[in-house]
Amino acid sequence: MTMSWLKQLATLWYSTRLQRPELAKLFAPPLSDQWVAIDCEMTGLNPRKHHLLSVAAIHINSNTIDTGNGLHLVCRPPVMPDADTIVIHGLRCAEVENGMSYEDMLALLLPFIGNRPIVGFCPQIDTAFLNPLIKRYMGTPLPNQVIDVRRLYARKMGSSTQAPPNKSHHLSHILAHYDIPELGVHDAYNDAVMTAMAFLHLR
Repeated sequence: MTMSWLKQLATLWYSTRLQRPELAKLFAPPLSDQWVAIDCEMTGLNPRKHHLLSVAAIHINSNTIDTGNGLHLVCRPPVMPDADTIVIHGLRCAEVENGMSYEDMLALLLPFIGNRPIVGFCPQIDTAFLNPLIKRYMGTPLPNQVIDVRRLYARKMGSSTQAPPNKSHHLSHILAHYDIPELGVHDAYNDAVMTAMAFLHLR
């Protein structure tokens, strides 16, 4: 049985677990020239003890990044982050305190994602935080294809796609390689835009 058939069977199984019929579009076959770039900010990198703080998502349509219609959603986590972590995630305490619930965030994010493949830089970290919330919300994790810009770049540079991350595969290095301006770090929306720009050079 080929991997494509396995993926189709997995998608079919996931669709039967869906608890929110209005999100059935997530399981439809995607168009060939549409993607969504996603980036998240968290209180740390361990989904077992850290929490999601914000998520940004931007549509990529063919060779165009639709920055005018993107999402940047700040969430209130169950445990407020320490003030000294602002340097890491860039969000002020007042922004987080007034953030939306995870359920309200997903009600906006999931229809925006739709059936588009997800583009991210090391997106496995982002989905590790998102999928437990999404599974509780709709009964299944995201069925979307996930594309890792870091792995695309490593493949293009002739490296093993299974190699661990290194400095030459960092997003800032990839941006410099393609003369893409850095928009500012520790901001989910800027990171999503930069990831989308890098993806257009790599796809």
